[in-house]
Amino acid sequence: MKFQKTGKNSRGSIHVAWLLLTMTTGYYLQPLFREFARLLPNTIIFTSDWPGFIAGYEGTFEVRFLPGFRRVTLKQSAAGADMGFGWAPPSVLWKLFKNRPDVVFTGSFSVWTFYGLVYRAFTRSRLILLWEGVSEGTAYMNSRLRLATRRLMARFVDAAVCNSDEGTRYLRDVIAIPESKLLHRAFFVPEPALLSSGEERQTASEPDSRRPVFLFVGQIIKRKGWNYLLEAARSLVQKGLHSFSVAVVGDGEQRDQLKARLCSLGLQPFVNATGPVPYQSLGSLFEAADVFVLPTLEDTWGMVVSEAMAFGKPVLCSKYAGARELVQHGVNGFVFDPYNVDELAGYMERFIREPELITKFGQRSREIIAPHTPEQAAKALATLVHSVHRPSF
Repeated sequence: MKFQKTGKNSRGSIHVAWLLLTMTTGYYLQPLFREFARLLPNTIIFTSDWPGFIAGYEGTFEVRFLPGFRRVTLKQSAAGADMGFGWAPPSVLWKLFKNRPDVVFTGSFSVWTFYGLVYRAFTRSRLILLWEGVSEGTAYMNSRLRLATRRLMARFVDAAVCNSDEGTRYLRDVIAIPESKLLHRAFFVPEPALLSSGEERQTASEPDSRRPVFLFVGQIIKRKGWNYLLEAARSLVQKGLHSFSVAVVGDGEQRDQLKARLCSLGLQPFVNATGPVPYQSLGSLFEAADVFVLPTLEDTWGMVVSEAMAFGKPVLCSKYAGARELVQHGVNGFVFDPYNVDELAGYMERFIREPELITKFGQRSREIIAPHTPEQAAKALATLVHSVHRPSF
């Protein structure tokens, strides 16, 4: 999809609203918002879950906090992903009519997208759908009601942006959004400076840890597949390979299971579970590691993949992560099936036996991710805003 600026509006004259139900883990979006607000200063971020500005980003964009969001989980997918819906009160509608944005961004097919469409129906505004990506748990291919609702909402969407090619095809082929309205462009992009802005540096391993160091960063929950990484590590040890270590960074409901599993597998000499680390301090972890591993069982995208690549790291990425599209198999990493422990262990073994691949693949990661910056993503979205906007008369 190609968009051209209309040329009818001066810089900053368009009013834009972003409707994002939750920003609890969305620290990585703040660089994008800062750059977008530089291009379109009349921008407001509405959210029901705001963790606050990261140091250095205070006042770089405007945020309006609207409480009342809650997540209703109906069941879990086989991979452990929560399946349900998010609820938020319709107070955002009053805010929209009060602020009168010309263009509204909404995240996924949420209740706030419905509110945005109601606002659009009574104004000359335009609505842009932000679709992170698609997975088995978010596609709802077996739910006629969900698909019918999405297709109905999609009829009134003026444009849609998606990080992944797979997600873009889902919007086109399943949800029936015309290709002319679709833009495949990553908007979840890394900012290495932000990841290294914390006052306290972290270490990805113990000082005497064996190299290479394989790094996992994520929630300690079933869906993230951390257990399969431990199984792969045990497989390597059983083969007599001891010149490696694994750093597991994160927290979650299965942290006790993680500790117990380390003991039962006898992996304490090889695996260092550091617990949670502030987002701004993750940069030193990426720097200290050699290879990044994402064994997720289901992820619509997987921001950590691009972040690791920005620090010049090879990536072992699950085939169930949308961000696998950033990994060129055999060029800057390998894509694997996390359920196949031998496959993951085999790729880990290659980095152990061929350490020269770490530098070679890491350099390619840095080159591949280089165009994906907050500045470039903001420019693409600002261009899209100008393209869909129609001046009021």
